Amino acid sequence: IVLSHQPLYPDSSNAVCLAWNYDEILDLLKEYSDTVIASFSGHAHRGGYKRCEDSGIHFRVFEAALESPDPIKTYALVDVYDDRIEVRGSGDCESALYFLDHMK
Repeated sequence: IVLSHQPLYPDSSNAVCLAWNYDEILDLLKEYSDTVIASFSGHAHRGGYKRCEDSGIHFRVFEAALESPDPIKTYALVDVYDDRIEVRGSGDCESALYFLDHMK
């Protein structure tokens, strides 16, 4: 799982939030799509998700905790299994299930 502050994949967030060299990073990640299962980032406070059709890698932008008014506590727990990733969101963070069928 690749962790970054800025999102790396177009359509996973607003284009102005992407890392400036996201295209170079994506080329590298595609080379290792047999190893990389997901990319998790922040920066774009509203969150977002897109799966790369070429590599199968999941790109998730997590919702920002600082956007949630008190007393809402926004966070996520991520469980990784052989066949899936489960995101257990709390507060304003959405839960999700991502299958790892590209790793077979």
